[in-house]
This record gives sequence, structure tokens and C-alpha cells, in this order.
Amino acid sequence: MKAKATKRKVKAVPGSRDVFGEVMEGMGALAASREGKATLRTHPVEYKEAPSLSPKELVRIREKLRISRSVFACYLRTNVRTLENWEQGRAKPNAQAALLISLVKEYPDTVQRLAAI
Repeated sequence: MKAKATKRKVKAVPGSRDVFGEVMEGMGALAASREGKATLRTHPVEYKEAPSLSPKELVRIREKLRISRSVFACYLRTNVRTLENWEQGRAKPNAQAALLISLVKEYPDTVQRLAAI
């Protein structure tokens, strides 16, 4: 007859350190560092607020690119009505859309890249 293997849970003593866990975490960080992986522990990142775009600015960006509202909406992967609401000030683009539009403003060739995807 085989003995049944049982798993016991070891309760941590309050205030004690998990040395094994800390060592394993350090080994993981070392391996990631050697691979060139950027993590929050190894790579400082500054949190930045989402760019704010005024309705007039949105229209200016689109007109500077010489594209229609419907084409611009397609490139941004959003509904034409949504873009219209942004341009008329009835709604604001979310952080991701505002960042993408800011990229298009700064680097107009981004529009062609978006069209290719």
C-alpha cells in the first residue's frame, strides 16, 4: 500500500521575510536585464498626462493633412460621428486617441503608416 502524499501549507510568521522569494525575484530581474528587457524596476518612466486637443486644433490637423473627416476617422479606427463630436466639442478623445492624433500632428507621415495597417 502506497502512502498518500499530503501538501502542507507553511504559515508565514508576521514580520518575517520571504528570502527565497526575494532571491528568485532578483534572479528574474537579472535574467531580464541580460536580455535587455526594460522594466519599471530597471527603466525609469515618467508619467505624462494625455495630450489635450481643442476642437479647433483637431480640425486644423485634419485640414492640414488635406483629408476628409470620414477618411481621417477610418485611419484612426473610429466612427465618423465620434470624430465629428470631437471636432465640434461635444466630446473629447480618450487618452489613446489623443496621443495618436498628437503623433499625427507631430509626424504627418503617421497617416500613411496608419493607412497601411
